Amino acid sequence: MSSRSDHVLTLFSGAGGFSYGFASAGIKPLCGAELDKSACESYEANVGSICHNVDLSQTPPSFFKDLLGGKQPFAIIGGPPCQGFSTAGSRNATDPRNRLIFNYLRIVDEVKPRWFIFENVEGLLTSGHGEAVSSLIQEFLKIGYSVRVEKVNLAAYGVPQTRKRVLIIGNRMGSVFHFPEEKFSYESGKAKKRSNKPFAPTLLEAISGLGKTSEKRKYTSHYASDAPENAYDALMRECNTSGFVTEHFDSTNAEDVHRYSLLRCGQTMKDLPEELWHESFRRRAFRRVQDGTPTEKRGGAPSGIKRLYGDLQSLTITGAACREFIHPTLHRPLTIRECARIQSFPDSYEFSGNASSVMQQIGNAVPPMAAAVFAKHLQELDGMHGSDLFSLPQVQSPRLLGYQLTESTGMSEALRKTDSLLKGLLQHEFDYT
Repeated sequence: MSSRSDHVLTLFSGAGGFSYGFASAGIKPLCGAELDKSACESYEANVGSICHNVDLSQTPPSFFKDLLGGKQPFAIIGGPPCQGFSTAGSRNATDPRNRLIFNYLRIVDEVKPRWFIFENVEGLLTSGHGEAVSSLIQEFLKIGYSVRVEKVNLAAYGVPQTRKRVLIIGNRMGSVFHFPEEKFSYESGKAKKRSNKPFAPTLLEAISGLGKTSEKRKYTSHYASDAPENAYDALMRECNTSGFVTEHFDSTNAEDVHRYSLLRCGQTMKDLPEELWHESFRRRAFRRVQDGTPTEKRGGAPSGIKRLYGDLQSLTITGAACREFIHPTLHRPLTIRECARIQSFPDSYEFSGNASSVMQQIGNAVPPMAAAVFAKHLQELDGMHGSDLFSLPQVQSPRLLGYQLTESTGMSEALRKTDSLLKGLLQHEFDYT
């Protein structure tokens, strides 16, 4: 067996949110790997390690094995898009849509990290009638990993937004483990979980202290006051020695100011007079009617814009958030820096690329705060970092250790299909040699 290493590799690393969280927990990744050049530049400027600008559908696993010099890393983190696994039963490694996922599996198989964390959108659970996630789990089992899969809401770990994600965590030592304990209650008006735990920071707590916006992106702005306004504000300011704030600008025109002024918290474009609808919203709102899609399959109309509640956690930050999410009290959208804060990127984090690219980087990221929780949890579980790993229960062959698809009492028909497939895997042992 190769000598142990505490190295971490980040695949599909984006701007570095996952990596920054691990670094803040004391495990700075050896490197990232990302196709988008601007995201690579953001990664390197903030994480402080190299980000290889490569296409992971084409990069041979030997590339990463050579980087490690034969050592087995502590962890591989990150998750590729899973479109190719969306077709029921599709496990064809030659399918172009599957290259990313199969290469991810090949890299894990080749470099043999002790742990991996695979992150993806919640749609993975029902994709391909459950075959997508079932197939993916089976592939991890075949290469020697015991895994647990859960849908988590990252607000439960202190992120000031309700952000549902699927995490698959595995280890090759056969250790039976659980996900880190949730620490916070949350509510966004759409997703909520109330308990005796304190609430995650609200949206207004998250963006407090940033002060007035500048008029153009190239200008910096000043904090509202020298002293932080709350604990989250203090945390976000911590490494910002300049005292200036970047990416906190607003160029809303008078017509949009009027439009936003008519919205109350929780209201969307459809609550405005129709003559004030954006043309793009009008097209999307009526497209389902015009294209003949049956009523029961149309879903709701797009929200277009939405004024958020300040005293709740934010809705999920996406690449469109600074166009679509309206500030709780001001007649403008959230700024790029406000979106970054809601994703738990500190104010010192500098992003490369144009504004659209930066918002995509922010929206795609794993929030550093949540990443740090999982990094510390793996350290607590693993003997490399001072824990007695082998005091954990062990399994003799790779197993699906457990799963959680939903916390609600009911389950959709689509999720029931996934549940049925995963129940079958729970009892299955995979031979691995």
